[in-house]
Amino acid sequence: MYRLVYVSTAIDDLTASEIGDILDVSQSNNHERLITGFLAHNGRHFMQALEGAQDEVMGIYERIVSDPRHYGVVQIIGENIDARAFPNWAMNYFRVDDPRGTTMVIRHDDPVDGLLPKDMPRELLHLFTRFMHIETADA
Repeated sequence: MYRLVYVSTAIDDLTASEIGDILDVSQSNNHERLITGFLAHNGRHFMQALEGAQDEVMGIYERIVSDPRHYGVVQIIGENIDARAFPNWAMNYFRVDDPRGTTMVIRHDDPVDGLLPKDMPRELLHLFTRFMHIETADA
């Protein structure tokens, strides 16, 4: 099994509807391919983790890199793993400081670790926690 984590920057005019479309397609495709993961959006940037068979994860990542809805895609983790950090999430999503107040939204002062799987690797928890607390000028 393989885990890949990347960061990217959303295009300036990316809408909530487009993000919803990304999530719908991701959840459906990931479920079929036995891929699990997590997508965080801090108002300007994305951080995503993908877990599953390495060939499936790399195939998805290749499509992600060429997606015009974001740019500056940088892989920050690519590693073989023994267990999934997100075993029950085909693709869960958290948006920081979303004014619509949906249920999967955190505020910058919320404890992120209460929202993420309790047994996920510490370094991954730390990585996502720091990302979700980054202040962005555009958020």
